[in-house]
Amino acid sequence: MTTTNTPEWVNQQLFTGLLKHNYNDFETIKKFMSTAAISGGENYLTIVLRIEIGMQMKDKSSKEISYILKIPLVSDRGDEHDFHDLFVTEADMYDRLVPELERLYEKHASISVRFKPAHLKFPENAPNCDYILMEDLRSKGYKNLERMFGLGQTEMRAVLKKLAQWHAASARRVADEGDYEEHYQKSYICPEQYKWIEQSNVTFNVPFLECMQHYELDPGQQLLISNYTARMTELYMDFGRISPSDFSVLNHGDFWCNNFLFNVNNGEIEDVCFVDFQLPKYGTPAHDLFSLLMTTPNMHIKLEQFDQFIEYYHEQLVNHLKLLKYERKIPTLPELHTNLNKHGLWAFVCAQRMLPVSLYPASSDSNIENFMGDSEMAMQFKRNILLNPSYVKQMKRILPWLIERGYIN
Repeated sequence: MTTTNTPEWVNQQLFTGLLKHNYNDFETIKKFMSTAAISGGENYLTIVLRIEIGMQMKDKSSKEISYILKIPLVSDRGDEHDFHDLFVTEADMYDRLVPELERLYEKHASISVRFKPAHLKFPENAPNCDYILMEDLRSKGYKNLERMFGLGQTEMRAVLKKLAQWHAASARRVADEGDYEEHYQKSYICPEQYKWIEQSNVTFNVPFLECMQHYELDPGQQLLISNYTARMTELYMDFGRISPSDFSVLNHGDFWCNNFLFNVNNGEIEDVCFVDFQLPKYGTPAHDLFSLLMTTPNMHIKLEQFDQFIEYYHEQLVNHLKLLKYERKIPTLPELHTNLNKHGLWAFVCAQRMLPVSLYPASSDSNIENFMGDSEMAMQFKRNILLNPSYVKQMKRILPWLIERGYIN
């Protein structure tokens, strides 16, 4: 069985070579199924397939295995597609950078910390297009939690601890290996992308300002936000700059609940694992913190426990930097808050652009053309997600809170 989005090269013959390479006692494939691993409207940039295989081994016993395969939305043009650089980046993260971070814990702390699924490559007859092939963590009990309802305090603390481990290791890596390559320092938030960022800001800000009247702001707040959106491209440039005097980390870059999975056993969270390493950015930890805290907690705790979440993250960050024998200056909690205030733009960006996607029910309209485009259909899609009652309810509270905190100024 295959899905309509499965290209012809994803076939039994291709995976036979992979299984022969990884299993000495493999004999033949008895079952081969390709199905959508993520329902429509849950993934904007890629097609994600679950490959389920029933193997017969040389002793005639049976074994079941499954993989996750990510391929470009446009998969029949070789590398000539808009997302090629994202696949190159993600492959490098899986192959090189994330394993380096994991090894730092073994080297300096003698503990095992895992951040990602196992990454595999086809050993022979590899397809002539971009792909990311991973183990299927579902078979080990990992799962995404409900994005539209939001996570509770226990789940949030588990994610924040794992994020602090990641950030600590990424900072220690600089001490061990030197600076990250220019690509990771710039990502897409750099002067070379000025025109694209400017156009993207227009594409989002026009429908947002149209819908803002539904968020019950007073006239002064509306004027402040309107003026703020007019400055956003310059604020993006400021956000992308790396200050040598500030504590910096390698951010995941797209850190919300669809991009991490929980392993829950008897109601206890045993592990959190990250996926989708397509947009990493070296710089302020505000990048990941605002992405997570503006999108993922349940609204009942999102604002009320914001400071407690930051305090817990900082506590874990300090613990793990010390565990890794980090010898450079460790930021204090007040310094972390100062950094968040300095980079408050990202709190607004995540509330304006990531949160409406997180709260919107899966739909065939949820695609990259509508999310990034400026056609009438695309603009109407953005109006729809910005006027989703769940989103409107949250923004009535979030926008005044962002202003009060000084994140919008």
